[in-house]
Amino acid sequence: MSSCLFTNAKVFTGRSETEFVSAFTARGGKITWVGHAGDVQQPAADLQVDLQGKTVVPGFIDVHTHPTFLSQIVDAVPCTVPLVEDIPGLIAALRKHPKAGMGPNDWIEGWGYDESKLKEGRTPTRHDLDQVSTTQPVYVGRSDCHSGICNTRALQLAGIGRETPDPIGGHFGRDADGTPNGVLTELAANSVVQRAKAVQDYAQAVGSLARTSQRFSERGIVAVTDMMAFTQPFHHLYVYRDAAQAGFRQQAALYFSWEPCKGDLLAGLQAAQKEGRVKIAGIKLFADGSISGKTAWCSCAYKHTGSQTGSLFGMSLLTSAALEQAYEWSRANGAQMAVHAMGDAALQLVIDFFADKQPWLPGGIPSVRLEHATLLKPAQIAQMNAMPMQWGVATQIIFMFAEYDAYTENLVDAEFEQSYALKTFYQQIAHVALSSDAPATTWADPDNVFVSIQAAVQRRAYNGAPIVDSQALTVPQAVLLYTARAASLSPFDGQLGQIAPGFEASFAVLSGDIFSVPVADIGTLRVDATWVAGEQVYAAA
Repeated sequence: MSSCLFTNAKVFTGRSETEFVSAFTARGGKITWVGHAGDVQQPAADLQVDLQGKTVVPGFIDVHTHPTFLSQIVDAVPCTVPLVEDIPGLIAALRKHPKAGMGPNDWIEGWGYDESKLKEGRTPTRHDLDQVSTTQPVYVGRSDCHSGICNTRALQLAGIGRETPDPIGGHFGRDADGTPNGVLTELAANSVVQRAKAVQDYAQAVGSLARTSQRFSERGIVAVTDMMAFTQPFHHLYVYRDAAQAGFRQQAALYFSWEPCKGDLLAGLQAAQKEGRVKIAGIKLFADGSISGKTAWCSCAYKHTGSQTGSLFGMSLLTSAALEQAYEWSRANGAQMAVHAMGDAALQLVIDFFADKQPWLPGGIPSVRLEHATLLKPAQIAQMNAMPMQWGVATQIIFMFAEYDAYTENLVDAEFEQSYALKTFYQQIAHVALSSDAPATTWADPDNVFVSIQAAVQRRAYNGAPIVDSQALTVPQAVLLYTARAASLSPFDGQLGQIAPGFEASFAVLSGDIFSVPVADIGTLRVDATWVAGEQVYAAA
């Protein structure tokens, strides 16, 4: 087993906000020494890599993303800015889909629309999408991956008609006469059409997922979670493990979508399912929807009426009974609970439920994760910190950056000012991370880590507008939220997130010095090379 000395670099170790070294060694996929070239403690090495003065950081960890969704939209048409800015542009983009002009069961798909980004300021309907095709089904997922739109043919294939009732926790948009108009609000409604789409066979699912590894490697991402795994039509644990055999290199922690009436699908977790580089980490529940869709459950009413849900406060999607069932299963199976909660009312429901409960996971891993936590307020953080429960928070500044228009349109000023309070999170929550939720946002490259880091430090939206300057992070703090701090949120294999003895030798070599370039230029940085467990998996051309 050969050892390797990496030298002549500016190495951010991730052990603190200020520690840098210039060299480190690795053997057997682990870091064995860090320091400066020529130190008396420097061990002998069989090989040497000259990093030519470049900046090196621990490999990035995306603790809230959707590799499975990413693998499924390879052929889908991007319908987000700057590629699509109005409804005619969306129609034109969909007409260029590779399956356009094919048979009546060949789906034309798109992703990423956000009505607040369209010049018309409205959600497209089946009447718009019927201009793409009346003979082929057309479906476009909304940027939040909760809702969607479809044409008349897709409604027919999904069996949605005038007499079809709204599913619990969802809403079918309707014309004045009650006929469904193709607008699918929230997961319960959206999934009815998604289920009608043809599914890949198992080999295709494995191959598509394996190809996402290159995407992550190009971005310096060495570990991911899948925050929407399923057991049907294929059990995603086995899809991931077979994808790893086919070239998927990142560590992956899977969170399975929890449906109270189908809790038996996961049955009891076996030890082998919770071990290794690909594992089941826990379950995912939904307490509400999204800010951009006005379905996040908030205590303060949204600015404007006209929400498709008919509620000024968003949607509550989780009951205490469902929480209780999920909690009992998670505790019995040694699994994490991850709860999607954006609005403060949804967050309060979850926090109050765990007021008298003890953590059940060992090793400092939080038993409960709050996903997004958009409007997590100081009083709620204080309540969490006073409880015995061990909490984690995975949040996404990319939402406020990319969806600025929706946030300013929907939230009153006082609520906007309390959104994504990253500085407060960093200071007051031990287990907290930045993440992407890719592809669930209105941005063509949502898991570009450098865009999120720039937004977290500069606190400017895509259009230059300020997004609460007082909550800005420093560059080292933002990097830590993608590395060492992020590693503490999920039960990854071994140790990740630092360049330190005993940690996995997974790191990224950057195209420029993220710690010294102008903040406004951070988003232009790229990864020159990525190493996973001591092996180089990516090199820029």
